[in-house]
Amino acid sequence: MEKLRCLLGMLDDPNENAAVSVMAELLRYGQQLQPLLGEMQEAENKLLRKRIQQLQTILHLQKRRKDFLQKISGIPLDLTSGLIELHLLWFDRDTPESLQDMLQTFQVVAANNQLRNLEELGSFMARNGFALPPPEEALEPENYCIGPILEDRIGADVMLCTLAMLAGLDAGLELALVRLGGRFAIVNSVGEMISPANDWLLDRNNRLQQGDFWADPRMVLRYASLMLFLYAVGSDNFRYIHTIAHALDGGEQELLDFLPYPYNGQTPEEKKHEDTTVKN
Repeated sequence: MEKLRCLLGMLDDPNENAAVSVMAELLRYGQQLQPLLGEMQEAENKLLRKRIQQLQTILHLQKRRKDFLQKISGIPLDLTSGLIELHLLWFDRDTPESLQDMLQTFQVVAANNQLRNLEELGSFMARNGFALPPPEEALEPENYCIGPILEDRIGADVMLCTLAMLAGLDAGLELALVRLGGRFAIVNSVGEMISPANDWLLDRNNRLQQGDFWADPRMVLRYASLMLFLYAVGSDNFRYIHTIAHALDGGEQELLDFLPYPYNGQTPEEKKHEDTTVKN
């Protein structure tokens, strides 16, 4: 604690490089910092207060990343909170409480419709306008985040099917998520199927024997987070590449060694030197 207090006292250094070095050292202590940061967040020194707030923000994001990894690794899985954590990887200024309210509203509306079978579930999703995005917008990150999906009723098929699954399971229906020909759908115990690609209409003549059943809901969160990562890479978004990659590895690695420069923090020359050193 004495060392931490000493380091925190150095945060008001006007030299930006020196302050960054101090912050990097402090962040090694992780959540142990929180009590001391709480004591100092109202410091009179404006520069010190600003850097304390920066540290608190970074620690909050680190905790959120670890929480997400626990959601997709833990047993049993709370799918609702997993969908919220997934959303917050991209829209990190939103609050879990507001997203929880949106999901609860959706589930209450679904429950009020007294869904008795898969066909009625499909009709409910169609009546409420849940549909796929236009092809040119299919990879947009909003299609994998529960907030925009509930607001705009537009989303990736895997996310729409997951929402429908939540509604159906709450109604006591026996359902499963299946990926068939690259598309996601929901099936019941007698092999009937609905999907957003088919406007949620009941399909009794499907080819389920060729499908891939996703019995573990954690697969949905992993798939959706990887799609967000793919979009971040494709748009060269440094911030989200790091946010999502660190979330998927739990934030344990300081450098993302599996990524190319500049995302792993090493120049090609530094990487070559490191590989040579390790080999020798």
